[in-house]
Amino acid sequence: MSAGEWLAATGAVMLAVLLGGLLFALGSVTATLRELRVTVEALREESTALAAGMRSALRDAEGEVDRVDALLTTAESVGGRIDTASRIVSKTVTNPVVKVLALGTGTKKAVARMRAGDQRGSR
Repeated sequence: MSAGEWLAATGAVMLAVLLGGLLFALGSVTATLRELRVTVEALREESTALAAGMRSALRDAEGEVDRVDALLTTAESVGGRIDTASRIVSKTVTNPVVKVLALGTGTKKAVARMRAGDQRGSR
């Protein structure tokens, strides 16, 4: 076997080993890509379900916010009515009560003077 044949045989063996390594690497990359495709599909399905759940939760929260807004509006309206009613009652009741208290105080003083006058006259 001549040197040229020897180099050709060695080159052929090295090329076969290199080709085997490349085929192994290509198979490994292909398997990894398949796994990646499965993982991406699972992630897509999960994220789609998660997004649907988030949309549902958002709609529920929006409904609750609307309900709370309606309650606050009603509470403000009731508060305004109570404030108005309180002012009306205050204006309606305060003046007569003050007059009754003044009348009671005046009557008490008058009775006290009359008693004082009766006690002076009876001495």
